[in-house]
Amino acid sequence: MVAMKRAYIEIDQNRCNGCILCMKACPTKAIRVRKGCATIEGICINCLECVRVCPEAAIRPLTTESITSGDNRYVVCPTSVLYSQFGEDVLPNDILLGLRSMNFKYVHDLSYTHEIFNYATQLYIRDKRKEPEPPFPLISPCCPVVVRLIAYKFPSLLDHILPLATPREIVAREARKRFSKKEGISPDEINILYITPCPAMMIHISSEENNDKLVGINSIYDILKKNLERLDDDRVLHYSGGIGIAWAMSGGETIALRAKCLAVSGVHETIRYLEKIEMGLLKDIEYIEFRICPEGCIGGPFTVEDRYIAKRIVQRFLWMFGLERRIKYSYVARLYKEGWFSSTRKYLPIRSPLSDMPISERLERQRKIEELVSKLPHTECGLCGAPDCRTFAEDVVDGKASIEDCMFMKKICGGRK
Repeated sequence: MVAMKRAYIEIDQNRCNGCILCMKACPTKAIRVRKGCATIEGICINCLECVRVCPEAAIRPLTTESITSGDNRYVVCPTSVLYSQFGEDVLPNDILLGLRSMNFKYVHDLSYTHEIFNYATQLYIRDKRKEPEPPFPLISPCCPVVVRLIAYKFPSLLDHILPLATPREIVAREARKRFSKKEGISPDEINILYITPCPAMMIHISSEENNDKLVGINSIYDILKKNLERLDDDRVLHYSGGIGIAWAMSGGETIALRAKCLAVSGVHETIRYLEKIEMGLLKDIEYIEFRICPEGCIGGPFTVEDRYIAKRIVQRFLWMFGLERRIKYSYVARLYKEGWFSSTRKYLPIRSPLSDMPISERLERQRKIEELVSKLPHTECGLCGAPDCRTFAEDVVDGKASIEDCMFMKKICGGRK
C-alpha cells in the first residue's frame, strides 16, 4: 500500500473559533492552532475524531463528488451501512432497486462480497493454525484508517494484517471484468462509485490508477428516499444473508467466523488494543476486527440515522436474513486455492520527516527536547497551539514555534529581561 499522507478533511477558517478541542482529540497530534485557527501540520490518518468533537462544524470530511442522478459509466457499490438508514421496513433489495431507479445501470451488493471474504478469512486462519508459530492475532484489513494508524504508530504490526484482498478490492476487480464484458469495452473504462459512511476509502482510491469515485450516504440520502417512496419494481438484486449486512456494525465481520475473535471500535480503544498486541499480549486471539468509528461503520460521519437506531435495524436484518451464508463453502474454497483472494497491495510504514535525519542529529534533537520539556509547566493547557508540552517542545526545537508561545515561559523570559 502506498503510504499516502493526505488529509481528507477541510477546515473552514471562518467558522473555527480556535477552541483546541480538535487538537486535543487528534491521536497522531497532527493539528495545531495558529493565530486562533486550527491547521493540519502533522500526519493525519483520517480518523475524523476532529470532526466529531468540533462544536462549530468547522471541520468537514471530503469525498470525490456529490451526485443527484445516475451515470452509466459507473458500477454503484453501496456499503451495507446504507441498508440501516431508512428504517426496518425498507429492505436491502428495495434500496438496491432505488439506486437502479436513479439511472444507474449496474448496482453491486457489497454485502454479498462480505460473505465471500468471510469464508476466505476462515480458510486463511485454518491454514495458519498449522504453523508452529502462527502470526496471531491477525488484524482485519477492512478499515483503511486502522491500517493507516498501524502504518504510522505501530509499524511492527504490519505483518499481522490479513494479507487478502479486501471486499472493496474484490468488487473493483470483479465488477470491471463482469460489466466490461456486458458492455463490450475495456475493464479500464469501467469505474466504481462507492456509497460510503466515511471518507476512509479515499485513502485507497487515491493511490490507484483509475477514475473510481466516492460519495457519502448523506449526499445521496434525500433523492434515494424519494425514489423509494415511489418504487414499483419487483426484481431481486439482494442475495446475501444476514452475515453480509452485519458488517455495518462492530462485531459484524467476526460474527460468523469459526475462530477466536475480538471486535473493537473507536479510536482510543483501537490504540489501546494495538498497544497490547505490540507488547506480545492477545496471542490466544486469532483474529481482531478493528473499526475506528464508534459502534463500527454505522457511526461514520456520512451517515444520517442515529448509530444506535441503525444498530437495531442491522440486528433486525440479521435475525430476518439469518446467520447462514448464501455462498457455498466448496465454491469459495476453490477460489481460495486458485489465489482468487491474493492481493497486490503492500502495507508500508508511514515515514515521518525525521526518518532521513542522521542518527547523530536525531540524538541531539532529542537532547534539546528533553532539556526544554524539563522546564515546561506540564499543565497541557494547549494555549501554545500544541496539544501537550512535549509536542510543543518538539515544535520549538524543529523551528515551528517560539518558546514565548508558552505563556508560562513567556513570563519567565520577560522577568529575566
